[in-house]
Amino acid sequence: MVQNQAGTDQPTRERLKRNQQVKNEQPQEQEPKQRKKLRQYSSRRVPIIARLLIIVLLIVLALVIGAMVGYATLGGGEAMDVLKLDTWTRITDFWTKS
Repeated sequence: MVQNQAGTDQPTRERLKRNQQVKNEQPQEQEPKQRKKLRQYSSRRVPIIARLLIIVLLIVLALVIGAMVGYATLGGGEAMDVLKLDTWTRITDFWTKS
């Protein structure tokens, strides 16, 4: 008995072969198109100079916060005293005289 499978969702050998051929042909055609699009839109969202400035600012911020925490906890002073010039002159005098 031969059944008519035209209205069913069951795949036949011919449908499977056709789908496999279509799948094999499509990636080869789409790859050059995708590569061209990537080349056209390859601009940077954040320029390298801006990235470097952000990194430098984050490093300075981390150093200031670290100095404030260290001076407040280990040095026994107030955290905001780190930002004063007198504190740094006293620290550099301590380093150079000892």
